[in-house]
Amino acid sequence: TAPVTPAPTVSPTAPPTSVPTAVPTSPPTAPVTPAPTASPTPVPSAVPTSHPTAPPTAPPTALVTPAPSSGDGAVAQEAVFDSEYGVPRCVNTGSSCDSRALLNGRGTVTNGNELNLSNTNLKRAACTDGNSGSYQFDESIDQITVTAGDIESGTPVPSGDFIIEGGRAYVTVKLYCWSTGASDTADIYLTQDASSPDSGWQFLASIPCPGGGVQTITQAFDVLRGTNQSIRVNFRYNGSNSTCSNGSYDDHDDLIFTVKENPSVTLPPTPAPTQPPTPVPTPVPTPMPTDANDGPPPSPGGVASYDEVLGAPKCSFASSCDSGILLNGRANINNGAEPNEPNTLNTCTDGPFGSYHSDESIDKIVVSKASGGDLTEGDPVTITATIWCWGSGTSDRIDFYHAADASQPAWTQIGPRKTCPGPGLQTVTAQFVLPQGSLQAVRANLMYGSGTAGVNKCVTGNWDDTDDLVISVRPNTSIQGLVASPGKSKHDDVQGQGAIVYVEKDAEADEMEKKLQQMNQSKEKPAEDDGNGEKGKGKGGKALKVKLFD
Repeated sequence: TAPVTPAPTVSPTAPPTSVPTAVPTSPPTAPVTPAPTASPTPVPSAVPTSHPTAPPTAPPTALVTPAPSSGDGAVAQEAVFDSEYGVPRCVNTGSSCDSRALLNGRGTVTNGNELNLSNTNLKRAACTDGNSGSYQFDESIDQITVTAGDIESGTPVPSGDFIIEGGRAYVTVKLYCWSTGASDTADIYLTQDASSPDSGWQFLASIPCPGGGVQTITQAFDVLRGTNQSIRVNFRYNGSNSTCSNGSYDDHDDLIFTVKENPSVTLPPTPAPTQPPTPVPTPVPTPMPTDANDGPPPSPGGVASYDEVLGAPKCSFASSCDSGILLNGRANINNGAEPNEPNTLNTCTDGPFGSYHSDESIDKIVVSKASGGDLTEGDPVTITATIWCWGSGTSDRIDFYHAADASQPAWTQIGPRKTCPGPGLQTVTAQFVLPQGSLQAVRANLMYGSGTAGVNKCVTGNWDDTDDLVISVRPNTSIQGLVASPGKSKHDDVQGQGAIVYVEKDAEADEMEKKLQQMNQSKEKPAEDDGNGEKGKGKGGKALKVKLFD
């Protein structure tokens, strides 16, 4: 079927070397590897070429300090319950102190029992929360926070710095207010020493609830000297401001916070001298001062200590005299027994009725002068009494007296009788000139209604308090013969230098004085009138106190 191959035209020159394979070989699968371009790398040396130039970094010896959450290393603090104080406490300094949920609720109210109740300082008689009502329906303090900073145009502005002595801070309180909130008020107090709350709660503000339900209020304050300070909030249904009110719906909570020390608040130590001391003293000493006021530099204010011989607080020489906590309270009243009562030079008897910071008490007396130096004969001075006034304060009266010789006191009234300027914690002042006498005394008489002081100038009503303060006075030779100059009093019929002043009788004033004196000798305080001729029905039907006079 195919043509025959023609015969070769030339004979082969030699036979084939081998028999050819039946099938041709397959094509190559990859190109031929090219020849290497360089010699192979030499074998490495067995020994490192050199030693390291420095030892390796040592492992860390402590955990890394976390970055601060605010400026200057001040970290926000969260309180924990302190069983010694019985309240939430921040033990470290920081930019704020937050009670968190430790205060949430009140007493043993339904569905809202407060943890560790009552969360008021056990270093003094703790307050008792009211147990009436239900959680998130009736009153409760749910959270307190203290923050370094201030309030500007009504808005809190945190500083991010530490809460520090001499600085500014503000307290934020989360409340639950009943109904519209119109009947509820939070009283805010500060003490600079939580370990000794008897040193006195400083009143900051009484703030009404801004509305019903969950509300937040704020109050700024100056941070006092002291590293262990405390805020107290007294949340009350009606009533008057108090550190420890006793209503069935009232709540009281404390928060202790740690304050950073500020050396500029107190005098720092004298630095190392910049020059060597003078080698030789001056040859002649300077002459003795010719006047008492040419003597040593002004003394700091003095704080009294109790004098067992005199039976009252007494100060050594100083520019002022402060009774501190020694007069706080009255007699042996509930929650406010007065230390060393009655604290009078001639053993007056304080009234035993009532309760602390609900009824009358003299809590502190301070005698001070405007200029520097120790209290000295001839100095104009001011007496400041810190007092607690019952109700609206209009039923309470206060008299001031002075004695030139505390060892044999003959009391002279200073100015007229005064009325409490308002409810709760108040200050009342009087001025006079210190007469001759090295150991003098001042007295305050606080009374419910109006009492007539006897020959020893004591008042004897069941709610009355009488307290004395003894002061040390420097002599002043330039005022020999000076005697105390009493202020005018409507109770005195002899005024000035023996001049008898006759005052026209005022029937209305006489009737009022008679009523006040009857009140002073009473054993009960009347219930309030609501203005409609009926006793006010408070929450739970409890009648409320009101003022007796407009």
